[in-house]
Amino acid sequence: MINWRTRTQAPHYWRNLVLFTAGVVLVGAWVAVIGVVYMRTMSIFHPARLALTVTPDDVGIADWEAVRFPSSDRLQLAGWFVPPDPASDGATLVLLHGVRNQRQEMLLQAAMLHRYGYGALLFDLRAHGESEGDTSTLGYAEVADLRGAVDYLLARPEVNPERIGVMGHSMGGAISIRGAARIPEIRGVIAQSAYTSVEDNIADGVRALLRLPPGLFAPLVVWLGERETGLELRQVRPVDDVSQIAPRAILIVQGGQDPAVPPENGQRLYEAAGEPKEFYLVPEAGHGGYMHVAPEAFEQRIMAFLDTYLRGTE
Repeated sequence: MINWRTRTQAPHYWRNLVLFTAGVVLVGAWVAVIGVVYMRTMSIFHPARLALTVTPDDVGIADWEAVRFPSSDRLQLAGWFVPPDPASDGATLVLLHGVRNQRQEMLLQAAMLHRYGYGALLFDLRAHGESEGDTSTLGYAEVADLRGAVDYLLARPEVNPERIGVMGHSMGGAISIRGAARIPEIRGVIAQSAYTSVEDNIADGVRALLRLPPGLFAPLVVWLGERETGLELRQVRPVDDVSQIAPRAILIVQGGQDPAVPPENGQRLYEAAGEPKEFYLVPEAGHGGYMHVAPEAFEQRIMAFLDTYLRGTE
């Protein structure tokens, strides 16, 4: 006798099994993606500390000091101070590295400044290198680090308080803009590979680094970051701060092949800035590395800007 009930139920069984399996796979894939996003987010806000592998001696700077000073919210920050040439006018720059890096990233630029008699203060931002703190905030709280660095320079007799500038890369560039808008003692800014806002930067990073749709995942990263830091990271908008730097000068440097901070970031910052302002596009450069891809042109452009607006010699 034929069991018609069994025969009619079999197709439903296999269809349901296929649907169930597909659902499990999709849920598993979604969980895996969320896990990657979460780990990536935590690596931004709690970066692994990179050890120093060189010192100023290794780039031809003989006169330097290892220093420590407090941020304006009392974190101890570690750095190197390179005094200006005693025969010069005391012009000195604070150099700010990018996220998940440390002061060593700016060492070649410090050596360049040193050759022209400028002083330099390189230091590890909070939660990086040898400095205190366990949370990076992509430019929100780090303004207090820059404030502490400027206060340190103001206390150094070798430094001319009327000739203090700041030069930063990536997150350091964003901090340079936000800090200069709030710290009047900063007389000139060089922002390299700086993003227009945290939201734009995270969206670009989700697209370029994670290969995920930014419209779906960037808000999640921002939300996770705000939960982790307890801060409104959406307020980190250098594009809104940059106009407050004028009448002090700003030079915006941007790599034409930058996947992390696309060139339109630099263009938007330049358009929003007040005069005097300059925009320098390095077409062959990615996210930094200007001194490797265009060393002579980069040095000439940076020093001409500083000599004009920080020293007033051109």
